[in-house]
Amino acid sequence: MARPIVGITVSIDPGVRIRPGQDTLYVGRAYARAVDACGGAPILLPPDLAPERAATLCAGLVLTGGAMLPAALNGAPPGALTPGPAEEAERVAWDLALIDAARTRRKPLLGVCYGMQLLNLRLGGTLYEDLRSVIDTAVDHGGSSRVVAHELVIDRETILGASLGERTRVASSHHQAVSRLALGLRATAHAEDGVIEAFEGEGLLGVEWHPELDATSRAVYGWLVEEARKGA
Repeated sequence: MARPIVGITVSIDPGVRIRPGQDTLYVGRAYARAVDACGGAPILLPPDLAPERAATLCAGLVLTGGAMLPAALNGAPPGALTPGPAEEAERVAWDLALIDAARTRRKPLLGVCYGMQLLNLRLGGTLYEDLRSVIDTAVDHGGSSRVVAHELVIDRETILGASLGERTRVASSHHQAVSRLALGLRATAHAEDGVIEAFEGEGLLGVEWHPELDATSRAVYGWLVEEARKGA
């Protein structure tokens, strides 16, 4: 059986952190390894490729983790652009267009961390811009490149619950999280402090943690590859 092509978004470094003076695209290799392990054919999607072309080429898409989303996007009307570093604004704009193109073409989307947050924003939800400033009892969710493990409580009658049961531990690294969930999305997993850690929608799965770094990888990326195979 042919492997469905699964596109993986990337971050942009404008010659500052990785190779001074040279624009560089980058993403953790674990994303591609997770897709491959679940039977997909991973490809990286540069922002030089038109989002519509990327959505047509791929049978499924991963919106990967990234920088903190700017406050100007929180509650902004659809199509609003954001201030901030040019490379971050470029990625956000491209990813938003990719979400639109994928949904028009009914391609399954997996949002991871930043990707989950951006999906929720695009569909009309809002974010907590800094968890530690709004939830006093928050568990340690990591962030700033610091990965920690914490417990999840999962609704059993869901995509994740069917594979992972009611509780699991995940690799987490985020300061922001979903506040108001967009219409059409259902919260399906929470941290013990009540933070929404996963949602499901039609052709959509969002996870706040990094499943490519923990034992939930097959449940999460396996869902995407199976959905991609159905439409390939």
